[in-house]
Amino acid sequence: MSDVQRSSGNKYFLTWVAAIRRGAGPLSLPVMLMMVFSPYASASAAPLSLQNAEAIALRQNPGLGALTQKIAELRHKAVAVAQLPDPHLDLGALNLPLNSFSMNQQQMSMLSVGLSQTFPSFGKLGLEGQQAGEEAQATVDTLRGQSAELVLLLRRAWLQALYTENAMATVRHQEQLEAESVQAALALYRSAQGSQAEVLRAQLARDSLANDITRLQAEQASDLAQIAQILNLPEPPSIEKQWPNLPPPPTLAEMEARLSGQPLLRAAQAQTRAAQMGVQVAKTGYWPDVTVSVGYGQDFYPGSPNWLSAGVNLSLPIFPGDRQDQDVAVAQARAQQAQYRYDDQHLALTQQARAAFARYESYKIQLQRMDRQLLPTARNTFSATLAAYSAGRAGLNAVLRTQKEMLDYALTRLQYRRDLAISAAELDFLTTQGEMQP
Repeated sequence: MSDVQRSSGNKYFLTWVAAIRRGAGPLSLPVMLMMVFSPYASASAAPLSLQNAEAIALRQNPGLGALTQKIAELRHKAVAVAQLPDPHLDLGALNLPLNSFSMNQQQMSMLSVGLSQTFPSFGKLGLEGQQAGEEAQATVDTLRGQSAELVLLLRRAWLQALYTENAMATVRHQEQLEAESVQAALALYRSAQGSQAEVLRAQLARDSLANDITRLQAEQASDLAQIAQILNLPEPPSIEKQWPNLPPPPTLAEMEARLSGQPLLRAAQAQTRAAQMGVQVAKTGYWPDVTVSVGYGQDFYPGSPNWLSAGVNLSLPIFPGDRQDQDVAVAQARAQQAQYRYDDQHLALTQQARAAFARYESYKIQLQRMDRQLLPTARNTFSATLAAYSAGRAGLNAVLRTQKEMLDYALTRLQYRRDLAISAAELDFLTTQGEMQP
């Protein structure tokens, strides 16, 4: 609970106490609860900001949680695969006579215990540990990249929801202007200078805007539902109505220079290193695995000594054509695939950056032109046409046409503002250099 909420709650509590002291009479329990807890209820219904929504998405999205656990898995695996195999303990009874199973009937009957340890080919364990470490790093970068993608997806839905909210306000304002046209048509009709048909046409133009509002309401509901899905919320949230201030993009040259640090590209690069490490792991198959063993035997025959045995066991990769050579070829093909994927992703991100930057610059220029020239001219044209129609110097068609043009320009301006912000969000995603740790 914040200090503001706490102080507000204290204020309502003191108001309740003062009412009792003034002899205002006993208060019912619901009234007391409303007086004390109403500030907390209103605070909990505060609109959600984009910054808080991004924090919620990064904290609660199940897909990011799964990747976090994948990172933990690969880091544990990197430690485990670099360890020697478990040693083997051998326990046995040797040369027992079948007629009596006596340990002292014949010489060489004994109980034995042995220990053996296998040593993989030289360097294999270290290389496998490094390969698993590169795979873990690739997953870390993938988590950063998908976190940035999730924020971009949230921003797109957020900006679309703001667009529909502002578009509905624009259409409602247009209804007021249409109402002015209706009043002007009525005034002319009452003065016998206009026809009833013109009044009906003006009313039809006004009433048809209700369909636009209904359509926009449905679009906004869809946008808020998508936001709730991204945030893993059971109900669509109430969001702030103001447009967010996204960071302006750098120059195109700076963006292309930053692409090498983009998390998804770093993930592809780490996967390439892991695949190249896999080639070195495969080449260790040309060398033998070594198993060292030692054993001790207890002979129970009177006068017989105890026994000690030791040995070395080697695997013999003497036919590499159908096994080791094939393993190396597979690893080399995987490394080449990973390199091609990295090159392809680098080209794709470069193209996306150039296209998004071009869209950003285009929307910025179009929005400035709309604010400075087109929309003010459309408004002045409508005002002048309406005044001329009221004076009987223009027809209703001209009024309705200029009204529609002004609405189209106003909605187009909102689209430019939305698309400009979306382009800025895309550029921010493409230049992400996140160092977030899972």
